[in-house]
Amino acid sequence: MIIVNFIRRIEVVKQFFKNLINNKLVATIIDVTSRVDIITASSSIAYFGLLSIFPAIVILGTLLPYLGLKIDTALKYAQTAVPESVFTFIEPIIRSILSQNGVGVLSASIIITLWSLSRVVSSIRIAQNGIYNVQANSVAIFDRFISMFWLIIILAIIGVLLIIASVGSNILEALPISGNIVYQIESAKRLVVVLGLFIGAFLFNTLLPIKKPRIIWISIGTIIQITLVIWLAKAFGWYVNIAAQAFTFYQALSSAIILLLWINFIALASLIGTIITAILEELFPPRSSDRASNWYILKLFFRNSGKNVKK
Repeated sequence: MIIVNFIRRIEVVKQFFKNLINNKLVATIIDVTSRVDIITASSSIAYFGLLSIFPAIVILGTLLPYLGLKIDTALKYAQTAVPESVFTFIEPIIRSILSQNGVGVLSASIIITLWSLSRVVSSIRIAQNGIYNVQANSVAIFDRFISMFWLIIILAIIGVLLIIASVGSNILEALPISGNIVYQIESAKRLVVVLGLFIGAFLFNTLLPIKKPRIIWISIGTIIQITLVIWLAKAFGWYVNIAAQAFTFYQALSSAIILLLWINFIALASLIGTIITAILEELFPPRSSDRASNWYILKLFFRNSGKNVKK
C-alpha cells in the first residue's frame, strides 16, 4: 500500500510539472530566456563599454577648457551617473585622465571611443535581436554604420538633456531670474539626468532591434530596466564595500574592475528589461488591425487635429 501511494504521488507530481511546462506563460518565459545567454552578452557589452569610457574621458578633459568648465565641476555631475561607492574608487583615475591633453591623444581617443561605442551598440542590437528571435539581414559593415547612426542620434538627445542638467549655478545666477527659480532648477538636475537615462533606454529598446514591439511593452520594459539599475546601485554599493578589500593592491586596476562590474550589471539589467518586453509581446501579440500598431495614437491625433482645423 505504501509503495502504491508513493507511485501515485510521483504521478501527481509528474503531471503537475507537465501541466506547468505546457502552461503558456511558463512556456513563453522558458522559450524567451533560453534564446540568448544574457551573462555572456552582458559581459561583451561591458567589455566594449569599459574600453570606450577612458578615451571618452580624455576627450572630455580636452574639451573642458573650451567649455569653461573645471574638472571638479565635471566630476560633480559624473557622480550622479554611478553609485557613490563606485565613484569613490574611480574618481582618482578619472581626475588623472582628465588632466591629460594633446592633439595626438585626442585624435586616438576619438577613434577608439567611436569604434568601442559602435561595438557596444552592435552587441546590444545582436542580443536584442536574439531575444526577439529575429535575424539581421544586413551586411556586417552596413550594420556597423546603422549602429553608429542610431548611437549619434541617441547620444545627441541624451547630451542635450545632460547639458541642461550641467548648467552651473554661476551661469544661472547671472541670468535675470529670481533666486527661487535658480534653486528649483538646481534641485531638478537629478530628475533631468534620470529623465535622460529613461529616454536613452527607451530609444535603445525602440530603435535598435529589428522587431518593433508595442510602445506599451517597451515602456514597461524600460521602467523595469531603470528600476533594476536603481536597485543594483544600492546592492552594488554593499558589494563594493566587501569586495573592494580584495582589490586594494592597485588603485587603477581596482577602479577598472569595479567599473567593469558596474557596467556588466547595467547591461544585465538592460537585457532583463528586453526579455520582459519580449515575453509581453509574445503573450499579447499585436492584432492585425491598425489599432494595434505603435503609431495608431499618433495617426488618430493628427486626423482629429485636421478635422478641428477644417471646422
